Amino acid sequence: MNTLGYRPDQKITDVIGRGGFTLSAEVIPPRNGTDEAKALDQIQKLIGCGAEFLSVTKGAGGSLRGGSLPIAHAIKDRFGVPCIAHFTCRDITPEEVENQLMDHHYFGIRNILGLRGDPPQGQAEWVAREGSYNYAYQLIDQIRRLNDGKYLERKGGGPAPENDPVKTDFCIGAACYPEHSDPKERIEFFKLKIDHGAEYGITQMIFDPDAYSDFLDKSARVGVSVPILPGTRVLKTKDQAIRMGERFGISIPKDYLTSLKEKDHPDSMRYALDAFYDFAEKMRAAGAPGMHLYVIADTEGSCAVLRHFGKDRTGSKAQRAESHEAQTGV
Repeated sequence: MNTLGYRPDQKITDVIGRGGFTLSAEVIPPRNGTDEAKALDQIQKLIGCGAEFLSVTKGAGGSLRGGSLPIAHAIKDRFGVPCIAHFTCRDITPEEVENQLMDHHYFGIRNILGLRGDPPQGQAEWVAREGSYNYAYQLIDQIRRLNDGKYLERKGGGPAPENDPVKTDFCIGAACYPEHSDPKERIEFFKLKIDHGAEYGITQMIFDPDAYSDFLDKSARVGVSVPILPGTRVLKTKDQAIRMGERFGISIPKDYLTSLKEKDHPDSMRYALDAFYDFAEKMRAAGAPGMHLYVIADTEGSCAVLRHFGKDRTGSKAQRAESHEAQTGV
């Protein structure tokens, strides 16, 4: 328990380190001006179906969606489940980064996914605000320095705080892109993030076990040994799969695509889930430590996946809470 009374969160690396096939999900804050009750209801359903931890996005696509920090805090304290708070550095200065990270620290948030952030949709060219970061690894490096008790210098000279600076205790994650258009950069960029302090990775949306396996192998060859969670979602129909592949520049294996039905097929969801279960087992065989589901609006499909893979998992929510208490001392 910190001095403000907020419980420190359990680190995601500890959750993954328990072994087994970790089940988690990513949620999106409601649009500005929208009642947050629906978002909290979705969160409750995902946790009830077996999500071991959640992540909360921040300004995806440059969208107007506030609330990332309070929702992450609610997941941690109200629902008792670890949470990753996405943190973007696009268009904010290092001073603003430090101030916002301290807010997370005081609230007991311990898991940060360090991201550059997306430009607004439709904006072809993006240029960083003067004085802000161009790359996610620069943000990750600043978070790592805070963990070492190294704060920015104050205007007028001299470090602050001057005496016995408090070290933060963030568990830092990074995004990775196994199908980035440049094969060399997809490995180099991720390794750069790891070298500057990231402790685990979550992939861009992926549906190809071979692409994932190849990324693991090539990352290992350059000395990257952190866990890499595949980020994915349930593809409901063949049409949706084709759109996803075109939009994100990712591959959908032929056998996966042919397993899906058209959107007007009466049993399309059943086929979609069967195809996903088969895909997930291939990812597990390829070395995936779990699955991180991009829920978006498909709570039903995501819950079905969580129930399916969680049915044989031992350990109740109460047991997980006891483990959390043992590690945090609360």
